[in-house]
Amino acid sequence: MNVNNSDINIKNLSVHDLIKQIDKNQKNYQNLKFRHHIKILKNPMEIRFIRRNIAKLKTEYNKKIDDRRI
Repeated sequence: MNVNNSDINIKNLSVHDLIKQIDKNQKNYQNLKFRHHIKILKNPMEIRFIRRNIAKLKTEYNKKIDDRRI
């Protein structure tokens, strides 16, 4: 996944799409954490990437919500 490209795509998402992506990523994150406790993942760094992506999505969501309030 190209980091720069994903940042651009995140900024172009609507608030509704951001909420859907956050929910989807959080479910995926919980699933990966659970599977990692049972059996070591092939790529444990994937957990970190998803966690950071959730943070990026939440940051963009909060920016868009704040822009609506002003």
